[in-house]
Amino acid sequence: MLIMKKALFIFSIAASLFCLSMFYRSSNAVIALDLIKDLKLNAETIGILGGAFFYSFSLLQIPMGLMLDRIGPKIIISLFAIIGAIGSFVFGLSNSYYTAITGRILIGIGMAAMLMGSLKILAIKFPAEKFATLAGLIITAGSVGSLLSASPLSYFSSILGWRTVFIITGFITVFLGIALFFLLESDSHKNFLNNGQNTASKPNEVKDSIMIVLKTHAFWQICSMAFFRYGIFVSLQGLWLGVYLMTAKGYTSLQTGNMLILMAIGNALGAPVSGRLSDKVIPSRKKMVIYGLGIYTFLILILTLMPHINHPIWYGSIFFLMGFFNGFGTLLYSHVKELFPLSISATVMAWVNFFTMAGGAVFMPLLGRIIERLSWADVNIQLQYEIIFFICFLGMLLSLVYYSFSKTGNE
Repeated sequence: MLIMKKALFIFSIAASLFCLSMFYRSSNAVIALDLIKDLKLNAETIGILGGAFFYSFSLLQIPMGLMLDRIGPKIIISLFAIIGAIGSFVFGLSNSYYTAITGRILIGIGMAAMLMGSLKILAIKFPAEKFATLAGLIITAGSVGSLLSASPLSYFSSILGWRTVFIITGFITVFLGIALFFLLESDSHKNFLNNGQNTASKPNEVKDSIMIVLKTHAFWQICSMAFFRYGIFVSLQGLWLGVYLMTAKGYTSLQTGNMLILMAIGNALGAPVSGRLSDKVIPSRKKMVIYGLGIYTFLILILTLMPHINHPIWYGSIFFLMGFFNGFGTLLYSHVKELFPLSISATVMAWVNFFTMAGGAVFMPLLGRIIERLSWADVNIQLQYEIIFFICFLGMLLSLVYYSFSKTGNE
């Protein structure tokens, strides 16, 4: 019973740290107009600022899996949590564009360990048959961070100021990182609930792990899907849908937050539902991903083809469903994990996460640059967003077709 309680406590802290990661990455949407005013930004520079988190985050995914596999999540997660907290302090105290970018980069570095570290804990501490369900719950916890970055962030920013909010969040990050350090034992391969779980033989050299992964075509198909799926979603949820509602549709910051929070709620529900369905009903990660992301892609097309949508009920419904079916993309981690030995599980999941976060690093500033160029050409603001929505739709459609030919762990 004591072991179960400890496992639950560690799971809760790891999930809370990922919750903060999701808060940080999505937080620019509802404070975008404040950032533009306080830091003197335009569409292109606010896009770069939003993408700064993803630049450092995605680059750290390359060594992150190796560090988690060899050093273990105890030291790595705790150390990087402190780095992320420092970044939150710097961002909250920033008075210039470049200082704010520095803060966002440090936050990205710090948060780079949170999802992969949590999934590594699941892989080594819990039975394999529960991985997809528990991973879905981790993503759900992360979605709470997206919830907090919508209406609650707008509300508290209006009372305390966005700078104070980030300083407080930094202290919370430090506390959770230290707590996990003292709770998680150094023996990273001891399993709480299934000590007899079989682990695959560990490659003798890092080079062996790299070659195993890079020679697998399905790895690249999964990475392509991850790149477009999350890059597009976080760019829309974390920035551009918020700016769109406030500038093209005349929504207030709080109204915008209310719409975006529905997207986060949908994602919070979609991840565990898809994990549970995949574990118990349709035992195919690939099929569930295709079903869910296929519907998500169609919803982006609706945004493109229905420019006269104005009522909050329509936006709320579309955003909720986009979040829900995007949550099915969480199963990409389960898909790739089943293709390789457990001993390199963190490595392969982290490399998929590199492409996941690289999508955010590319799409968030890219869409901003497109909008800025279209505005210079005197294209009306509604058409600007119709164009970027259609670009997102094409990216999702092509990557989904490519992914549909990937193999699974049973093939």
